[in-house]
Amino acid sequence: MKKTYMNPFQIKGWIKIMASAALLALGGAVQAQEGSLGNTTIFGGAQMTFFGNSNFLTPTGGTQPGVILTERATATISYLNYFGNNLTATGVTDASYVDGYVRKYGTGLFVFPVGDNGNAGQFAASSDGTSGAYFHTDATTAVTSNLFTGTNYPVLPAGGPFPTTSVAAGVGTVSKIEYWDIDGATATPITLTWDGGSNITTLTANALGKLTIVGWNPGTSKWEAIASAVDVTSVLGGASDILLGGSITSTASVIPNTYTAYTLAAVGTIDLTPTLPRPLVTSFLGGQTSEGVLRLTNLTPNPTTGTVVVFLELGSGFEMTVDPAAVISGGLAVTNAQWTITDFGGGSFEFDSKPGVVIAANSFVNLGYKLKATGPVTTTGIITATIDTKTGSANVATGDSNDNNNIVVKVLGIVL
Repeated sequence: MKKTYMNPFQIKGWIKIMASAALLALGGAVQAQEGSLGNTTIFGGAQMTFFGNSNFLTPTGGTQPGVILTERATATISYLNYFGNNLTATGVTDASYVDGYVRKYGTGLFVFPVGDNGNAGQFAASSDGTSGAYFHTDATTAVTSNLFTGTNYPVLPAGGPFPTTSVAAGVGTVSKIEYWDIDGATATPITLTWDGGSNITTLTANALGKLTIVGWNPGTSKWEAIASAVDVTSVLGGASDILLGGSITSTASVIPNTYTAYTLAAVGTIDLTPTLPRPLVTSFLGGQTSEGVLRLTNLTPNPTTGTVVVFLELGSGFEMTVDPAAVISGGLAVTNAQWTITDFGGGSFEFDSKPGVVIAANSFVNLGYKLKATGPVTTTGIITATIDTKTGSANVATGDSNDNNNIVVKVLGIVL
């Protein structure tokens, strides 16, 4: 979501704050470490700037020690600015953070010390002018409360709410616990964090590899998956852990204004199942030939994103061959040329989809083969098609999710 901001060096007399003198003391050094002594309010339309690193120290008194409050409402939004390169904000906890919007001026990765109503929810970005806030509430309602007054803000940010059931292809379950408003016109990697309260175990069915960043596309009114990967070492320190907390970062830079809101989600899994619609007949005369079709159907609203592997085998009494260039088999269009086909001999084949081949959501593809009855009368031959476990995704955690429908069998016979 795009918001206009002004350089704090170009503004005179714009700071209206309630703060202790220690909060603004710089000690004469640009990189001096500053401390939040709590109960600081940056009123609507105002700004306050730190020119060095900050430490959210917890004092002994105060109803909200360590918290700096800014105005979230769009018309009267206020900011805590950080001005400088490669700055840090330490000491962030559920009792010490910025409840509202933080903005960075300068280069280098910065972990934004944001939170909401007693819940820290930090994110990280690198580009100059990036700003954002954390909302500890369901994006479907997109309503949080003013920490000190207890009254509710209107739906925020503008353009909400953001129903978690409205998802694009490739997105499974979207978090109902939290979301972020991240703004900026310059592309940057985006990092979101989680803690135990984020309940990532339930969100991903205990598979951290399914976790992804999603963004709300205002053009489609859907949550869209943003290519991302869990950080081995969290931006908050320590190893990322599904239970204890961690971070996940986009694998490419994103212009923050592209999406109105960001949150965590589980990528959608796929469910592939095989059928054998050809040959139509199952009884063959000796020496008779027929064309066959192996159909792979994607039962989910999510397309495949990686190599699909399927095996096709035929028992004794029949001969099976596969033409890699076939485009028609049994009267049906087939896509053999889009697959790498391995002949193991004895009627056993492996089909591997080539790079870029996709089985679309709720769709299917056909593969062709040929049969010939070579055994004596009363011979029984069995065709077996088997989809490989967890196939069809670049990430094994999101590959084929249902092993109960991965095999199909057709019995053939030779008659007089």
